[in-house]
Amino acid sequence: MVDRKRTLERRRNKRFQAVEGAYAAISPNSQILGQIIDISMGGICFKYIDSSDEDKDEHPQREESIFLSSMGYYVGDLPFRTVSDYQVVNTPSFSSMKVRKKHVQFIDLSFKQLFDLDHYLKNNVSEPLEEPV
Repeated sequence: MVDRKRTLERRRNKRFQAVEGAYAAISPNSQILGQIIDISMGGICFKYIDSSDEDKDEHPQREESIFLSSMGYYVGDLPFRTVSDYQVVNTPSFSSMKVRKKHVQFIDLSFKQLFDLDHYLKNNVSEPLEEPV
């Protein structure tokens, strides 16, 4: 019999697939803007096109907050920490643009930010994502 390791889900909040047209942007002075893949009360995952030059990496941009928007809904100035940010390499592309995925965790949200985020989730998700087995 094969001994399988079960993947332990460490997230506290249920993740949902975002609706088409839901976007996230990092602020201030960042060029990171992308489409939200999934979202929860604890954080988001989104993909974006890497438009940075390698020369600019010597002076990394300061990232302080994230903004979420979609058709008629907006949540702004959410503090976060980056969990991971990596280049997506398994997608076929006819372009030289680099696509990256960024996973962020919301931190130190105020009551108003939690309320606004909850309202955003109720109106901008299509379905819950399946948990890993």
